[in-house]
Amino acid sequence: MERYQNAQLFQLREIGLGLTFIGGFIDAYTFVQRGGVLAAGQTGNLIFLSVDVAQRNLPGVLTKLATVLAFMLGVMVVRVWEYHIRPRSHYWRLLSLAAELVVCGVVGALPASVPNYMVTPPLALVMAMQTTAFGSIAGHGYNNVFSTGNLKKATSALAAYSMSSDPTQLVTSKVYFELVAAFTGGAIVSALLQTLWGPRTIWGAVGVIGLVGGYYGWLLFRRARAAQK
Repeated sequence: MERYQNAQLFQLREIGLGLTFIGGFIDAYTFVQRGGVLAAGQTGNLIFLSVDVAQRNLPGVLTKLATVLAFMLGVMVVRVWEYHIRPRSHYWRLLSLAAELVVCGVVGALPASVPNYMVTPPLALVMAMQTTAFGSIAGHGYNNVFSTGNLKKATSALAAYSMSSDPTQLVTSKVYFELVAAFTGGAIVSALLQTLWGPRTIWGAVGVIGLVGGYYGWLLFRRARAAQK
């Protein structure tokens, strides 16, 4: 079966792995370049926020709080799109990737002197949009902008396989470990490129977003053309 004939194209493994690579790439970028803030990892940001409150670090509080609120807004935006646009267009998920591409492109053009509270919230917004629009891979729920849940599910499935020898559990474990590897790989590549490109490193994410979005859009187009024949 051709790839475009899949009923759930957004769940294709290569798309999920590509998006998870992007998630690791951007989180490593903001952590290094933007004051230890995570664009997507809101658990970490809430901890950092609490520490900043205790230490009366007002700029840090504002940055973390704005980032958390922006992430929440991104989730809400995608749910609104899903309700209003999904019934009319199969391309609605591409809106989140288009927004992410634009934001990353603009952030890369900003000088390092721009305050963190003007940079990390927009990135948190689009990261939330990405993970909300693309929330499944090969029939499994997952997260493509942080990795704790994926690691837990990978280990749980591996443990289940070791006790039951159920091959489906091994397949599930493999999927989630691949996601963990993709996230880690994205973070490593980002960290290495930052030693060369500094704040411009995020333009690397623009390229990957363009590849993943273009591939997904092409598959949707091919499927629509095939349905018309």
